[in-house]
Amino acid sequence: MKGKYPNGLEAAMERAKLSSVKLAELAGTSRQQINKLVSGEREMTAIWAERLAPPLKTSPEKLVFPGLRTFRAPLLSWVSAGRLFHQEGVKKSDVRKYVHLADLPRGDWIVLEVQGDSMDRIAPDGSFICVNLADHRTINDKFYVFATPEGEATFKRFRSGTPPRLQPFSTNPDHETIMMAGETHIVGRVGRVINDLI
Repeated sequence: MKGKYPNGLEAAMERAKLSSVKLAELAGTSRQQINKLVSGEREMTAIWAERLAPPLKTSPEKLVFPGLRTFRAPLLSWVSAGRLFHQEGVKKSDVRKYVHLADLPRGDWIVLEVQGDSMDRIAPDGSFICVNLADHRTINDKFYVFATPEGEATFKRFRSGTPPRLQPFSTNPDHETIMMAGETHIVGRVGRVINDLI
């Protein structure tokens, strides 16, 4: 990486074994433009990253932020989340699509769509939560997906105490705190809320 605007283009071109001439041809631009991006003379904008990523077989994020650790996580529905505790892993038929995530700690990550308004202060209806299935540590005031004794999944804030509670975080006063019963299990800890997946 060099120049005023460092990026990951040169490394991506080396991995894809593409010259600046060939990449320019595939992306519908000039060799000079590619060379200016490689040297860091021009900024790797989101528009350029999205245009150059497909011929390089990489993600736009890796062109703009080459040091960023990214990975794919399956996007599941709430129905699948309700069965997660009772089945061995995620089945291919449960996956709606894969989502690229970045800058999260190591773990076994899935993405779930939020339905309802019981957590709308942080995750409005229709938003998405990134859940680490490998993190079951209960920490007061942190957010988790729980499997209820009825086999359903619920997204709530954990509150320690006797007994521990699953608390909504909502603008709707009708949602009540749930006392954590012996059969309630942690599916995973929520690490991020995403309001839009395009």
